[in-house]
Amino acid sequence: MSMRPHPGTEREMRGPLQSFDLGAEVSRLRGEKEWRLGGRNAITLRKGSGLSVVLLVMKAGDRLEEHAAPGPISLSVHEGRIRFSAAGETVEAGTGTVLTCDAGVRHSVEALGDTVCLLNVAAGNVARDPG
Repeated sequence: MSMRPHPGTEREMRGPLQSFDLGAEVSRLRGEKEWRLGGRNAITLRKGSGLSVVLLVMKAGDRLEEHAAPGPISLSVHEGRIRFSAAGETVEAGTGTVLTCDAGVRHSVEALGDTVCLLNVAAGNVARDPG
């Protein structure tokens, strides 16, 4: 998964206010050769100041193998369905669903159909809530 700004743009990776047209970004990702020739494509929309935001498009059957993030994550499904496994549990999630995991939790994602997801990763040094 690429952590790059879109090629050919001078877009800043962070700032006091950012706005993204997700429909336009999804169209752009699906028009690139990485999507046409592979199982997925992604673009980092924001990175810095404690937050990374990644837009991810996956083809049916593609899988992100088990891995962990350094900070807490949220994954929102904007199109399609996924199977998300973490901490010994598996959830099938469709459009409009938001899933979250604590920092360091090993998880995997499988696209059950062509899927669009928005991933938010907080910085790994976020203080843990004792509760």
